[in-house]
Amino acid sequence: MTTDKKEKILIIEGDGDFGESISEALKKEGYNTFLVKNGAEAMKSIVDTLPHLILLDVVLTGADGYDILEKKQAEPLLAKIPVFLLSTQGVPINMRRVPTGSVADFLMALHMSPAEVIEKVNRHFGHEATMGAADASADANKKKILWVEDDKLIGTILAKKLISSGFDLFHAKNGEEALEALKSSIPDAVVVDLMLPGMTGFDILQKMQMDPQLKKIPTMVLSNLSKPSDIEKAKMLGAKKFLVKAATSLDQIVEEIKGLK
Repeated sequence: MTTDKKEKILIIEGDGDFGESISEALKKEGYNTFLVKNGAEAMKSIVDTLPHLILLDVVLTGADGYDILEKKQAEPLLAKIPVFLLSTQGVPINMRRVPTGSVADFLMALHMSPAEVIEKVNRHFGHEATMGAADASADANKKKILWVEDDKLIGTILAKKLISSGFDLFHAKNGEEALEALKSSIPDAVVVDLMLPGMTGFDILQKMQMDPQLKKIPTMVLSNLSKPSDIEKAKMLGAKKFLVKAATSLDQIVEEIKGLK
């Protein structure tokens, strides 16, 4: 039998059905839950409930999850409340907009189950796992990918494919955002375009090679540049794989990322 755990959890989730299913599942697990379905009411709800944990969707009406994070972190009495940042609509997390130290964990999946959420919440509070152990184990083994790409259409298509294939995806639109993201979280692999505004993909690879910690991260180039000299330069700068966008299917991209070590 599940015992009351007493912790308060505020769920700020734009998809009403999903938010309600998570809220009900956490209640059955013994937590006190509060559900808000838009960003406009989020800050008031945080102040009113003072929860022990916030589950925050990045896609909301009124104000998005990043705006709420920024406002919350600006309030000293609220800044230490832990947050799980959610992305359930195939939208990659933009690490550039995540304040340093503001997020305790990330939950990213197109078809996230209540069991996955419960397992992460239980682990966060140090409670014994009661359900969804298999799902949680799989979730813990997801590859975290930092993907650097400025093309919006390609970005939308590939992001949905990678998230639905089981990756945790962090997106940067240019080199500056990518390097900023690497300061906050070390991914399992980096996938980078070469043609970017400002800093090029070559520049990113070079800067990673100059950092002892970042140098260890497996990197893959996904670009429309295909000259032998470009491929050779990328490999000299540490790229493990080089894929040409126009000649590679989405399934091939997924398989190559899975093989990065």
